[in-house]
Amino acid sequence: MTTAIQMARKYAQAYGTSSRKDKGRLLDTITVATGWSRDHARHQLRQQLALMADGVSPDSVPDRRRSKPKKFSLTARKTLQYVWEQAGQPCGKYLEAAMPECVASLEAHGHLQPGRDGYSDEVRNELFQISAATIDRYLSSEKSDTTEDILLSGSGTGLRTSVSLHATKHLAEPEPGYFVAEYIDPDQEEENGAGRRTLTLTDIRIGWVRTVSFEPDADPVSVLAEAVAAIPYIVTGLLVSPELPLDEIEAWGAERMVEVHPISAINHGIRMAERKRKTVDTLQSVIKNNPHVDVDLANDIWDALGDRLNFFMPVKNPVGWRRTPSGVRRRVYDDPMTPIKRLLGSRILCPAQTQEMEDYAASLDIAELTTRIKNIKSFLDIAIHEGS
Repeated sequence: MTTAIQMARKYAQAYGTSSRKDKGRLLDTITVATGWSRDHARHQLRQQLALMADGVSPDSVPDRRRSKPKKFSLTARKTLQYVWEQAGQPCGKYLEAAMPECVASLEAHGHLQPGRDGYSDEVRNELFQISAATIDRYLSSEKSDTTEDILLSGSGTGLRTSVSLHATKHLAEPEPGYFVAEYIDPDQEEENGAGRRTLTLTDIRIGWVRTVSFEPDADPVSVLAEAVAAIPYIVTGLLVSPELPLDEIEAWGAERMVEVHPISAINHGIRMAERKRKTVDTLQSVIKNNPHVDVDLANDIWDALGDRLNFFMPVKNPVGWRRTPSGVRRRVYDDPMTPIKRLLGSRILCPAQTQEMEDYAASLDIAELTTRIKNIKSFLDIAIHEGS
């Protein structure tokens, strides 16, 4: 099998004597075959041409990438993979930010113990030093080889709704408490209106999420009221999707001093229905009409996913814009941070509430949450098979 370096050696002589146009064609051929960038392909061709002029065999040139010692130990890399799996296989950017919370939970519940399987204080320190790019590089083979469907057990990006803070600044206060309320997959053309429904609430400022499923004959306002009551801090406002009864919710909100606005009150609000939420849509399609899946089971997985998202998975918020050197306008985001950290940092909770939230966060076992999600997912897979 021809390696990339051997291919560069093969075309080096022709590249050195070709016209500019032919050089471009050679670069196209090599970049397609090797996956290199044009700059790297050009560098390799010139290097091989110089080696050929000196009579140096490519086999005699050591590969510095392979001979360079690893910065992090093998135990640290294996532990990194374990933490990544328990965290729901997020990308390196979010795993780096969530590493302290994930490791603390795994240690507190006995999954990572010094002296067992090579784990130690030194390994812990290594985990905290691994950058996001290095995490992605170390886990690239695991990501490509994994056969698990992480749509339901993943970090749940699709479970959260992304809302522009700029679009809601004329409505919401600069603190947690303003939520988007979405009624997921309300298929009105369904025969007899059968099929369970799903409601998801997302805090537009800190990303706190609460999702519940309910039977079609349940009162949406009552379901919304129960979901709001389950949120551990004061809900000050709601952006309501058009499928929900706005007038009834406004009356309910007026009694509780909760601002209620339709989605259309924000710019491009109607596009909310088009946003990516594969996790919700996939689970909803299973929950909707399958007699093997009851509402309690559906809400169990929502609770497990919600706890993992709210306490272990960071979110980031847009804070402005910048211009790249080429003049392209790019979004600027703050540092990723978990919703619970954003909530506690906002200081809207009284000392007793803060202590209660900290105690609950300490009681959560991320490995147990992930196992619970996977077990329910396995049951749902069986339910899909039996229902088909």
